[in-house]
Amino acid sequence: MRPRLRAAAAAAFVLVAAGGATAVRAAEPSVPPPTPKAQCGPGSKPETGPQGRVSMADVQSGRAAQGYTCNAEVVGHYGRTGGFKVFRYIDTAGHECAFYDSTLLFPTAPLLSPTERLGVFVLDMSDPAHPKQTDALTTPAMLSPHESLSLSASRGILAADMGYPTFNPGFIDIYDVSKDCRHPQLQSSSPMGILGHEGNLSLDGKTFYVSSAGGHTLAAVDITNPALPTLLWSSLDYSIHGLNVSDDGNRVYAADLGSTPGLWIFDTSDIQKRTPSPTVRVVSHLTWPEV
Repeated sequence: MRPRLRAAAAAAFVLVAAGGATAVRAAEPSVPPPTPKAQCGPGSKPETGPQGRVSMADVQSGRAAQGYTCNAEVVGHYGRTGGFKVFRYIDTAGHECAFYDSTLLFPTAPLLSPTERLGVFVLDMSDPAHPKQTDALTTPAMLSPHESLSLSASRGILAADMGYPTFNPGFIDIYDVSKDCRHPQLQSSSPMGILGHEGNLSLDGKTFYVSSAGGHTLAAVDITNPALPTLLWSSLDYSIHGLNVSDDGNRVYAADLGSTPGLWIFDTSDIQKRTPSPTVRVVSHLTWPEV
């Protein structure tokens, strides 16, 4: 081979090799950077330590009782007790409502404030500076939803299971809030959740997942027909605390409270597709020293 041809061939080889390396690097997944820390403006009451943690010093000094805010201000206020979840919803008629569980641990609300009612409170938020209570949902699960209160904005469905720090009978209450959110309409109340603690709806509002930390149960309930919920799948193998469902319904992310604390990731595509006799597969389990 002539020297000039050899040089051209060598250059071509280097270019191909470099291109291949670039292609390999491009295929490697990139790790997103951490979320930038918010810059809290005037009037804020930012956290004094790690996010989500309240220090003993803040409790003893009274700082914790003031709450923590960053670039947010109070517009209105209602009630004296509350639980775990709050939702905002606008129905098909244009009514704007809020839903929240009124007691942290049933039935402590009357003990903390004798004038308080029980259940999930429904508020008319047409004037956000002056919320007005229009209803209280007092079916079994709504009296003690613990961490399970869930809303499907697309279907106008409000659901909860009867929860407790360990477990409770797994009653599931389903309400239609689509037509007049100020007065939700009960569709069904049934023990399809097996045992209750935590719960969450799929984004399409057709599957309600129910778990119990103390009872080691995890269940998937079909609520396509909210008046007739049916059990799709259940397990006694997991001690689940919190859980969330991916937007496509094919994954459930669950906090492991069992002997191997961490995070379970489940493949729930069979449930999402309504495969007969579905199988829920473990995709992975993540743990870390500080869990």
